[in-house]
Amino acid sequence: MLSRSRKSAPGLGPLGPGRLVKPSAMMALLAATALAIGCKPRFQPIISIETSYLQFPVVLTLADDPERRNAAAALAIAEIGRLEGQFDPLNPAGSLYQLNQQGQLSDPELYPILERATWISELTGGGLNIFMGYLEQAYGFDKQFPRPPDANALRELMLALRRASLELLPERREVRMPNDAYAISLGAILTGYVADQTLSHLVLAGVPTARVQVGTNVAYGGSADGIAWTHPVMHPATGQVVEHFYVEYSCVATASSIDQAYTFRDEVYYNHIDPATGLPAKTMSAVVVLAPTCELAGGLAQGVFCMEPESGLRVLNSLPEVEGLLLLPDGSTLATDSLAVWRAG
Repeated sequence: MLSRSRKSAPGLGPLGPGRLVKPSAMMALLAATALAIGCKPRFQPIISIETSYLQFPVVLTLADDPERRNAAAALAIAEIGRLEGQFDPLNPAGSLYQLNQQGQLSDPELYPILERATWISELTGGGLNIFMGYLEQAYGFDKQFPRPPDANALRELMLALRRASLELLPERREVRMPNDAYAISLGAILTGYVADQTLSHLVLAGVPTARVQVGTNVAYGGSADGIAWTHPVMHPATGQVVEHFYVEYSCVATASSIDQAYTFRDEVYYNHIDPATGLPAKTMSAVVVLAPTCELAGGLAQGVFCMEPESGLRVLNSLPEVEGLLLLPDGSTLATDSLAVWRAG
C-alpha cells in the first residue's frame, strides 16, 4: 500500500454498518484479507465490467481465473443492486426515501453513514451539507431541459436550508428531522460508500486484484502488476492529464466543475452548489482527494469544493492518511504537504 502519510492519529472512518474506526482500517483489512486467503496480487490479464448505480456509471476492473472472477463480479453487482434499492431517493422501500418522507428512521446501515457525513460537514465548515436535496432538485440537473430556480424560489429554498437540522440517537441507531422543509441528499458520500462496499465484496470473494469506479469515486484494491494502479488527474477546463498518482488499497475521489453542468442564458451552472449562497461554487475547478475510503474521500472532495482554497487545504492537511490536490480557476494548484509520495514520476 502506498499511503505513507506521517501525520498524527487518524479521525473517523467507515468499516461496515454501525462502526466508527480509524479511516485506514477498511483498506488495511482488505489488504490483510487478500494475503490471508492466499491471493497476493500478481501480473494477470484484467477485464472491465460496466454496470450502473442510479444515474452513475460503474466500472469493475478485475483479474483472476475466470470462474472465481465471474462469481465475484456477480456478487459485487448484486450488492450494487441492493444498495441502489436502499438509497434510491425515489424508492418507497428504500431507507433514504423513508427518512425524507417520515422525518425519522432507525436503520443500522444508513445511521452510521449519516453520522460520518455530519462529521465531515462540521469539518468542512458546512461546505458539505446533507440537506441539499430540494435545492439540487430545483436546478434540474437530471432533466432534459434544465434551468436554475428563479430568485424567489431560491430565497425560499435557502430559508428552509438554514433551518435544517438533524437529531442523531446513537443508542437506537435512529435519526430524526424536525420538519419536512428540506430533503437529505448524500451525493458523493453514498457513491463513495457503494464503491467501498463493492470492492469489499470482490476482495472477500477472493479477487483482490480489483478497481471499482462509481461516478468520480475510485476504490483500488491490489494491482495487476503487484506494484500499484496509476490514477490520472485531468484538468476540467482542458481535458489534459495534469497528474498521475500511484494507488493501491486506497481511494481517490474527484469533485469537478464538469461533473454535471449546463448553460442557461450564457451562464454555466454545475452541480456543486455552495450551501452558503445556493449558487454554484466558484472558488475551485476541481478537488481531488486521496483517502483510505471512497466515502471519506468523496465527502471531503464535495465539501472542500465549496470552501475557500486555503481553508480547504488546511482541512485536508489536518487529516492523517488523507491527501489532496486543488485545481483553481486561474490554472494554479494547491497540494497537501505529503502528496508527493503518491505522485507517479
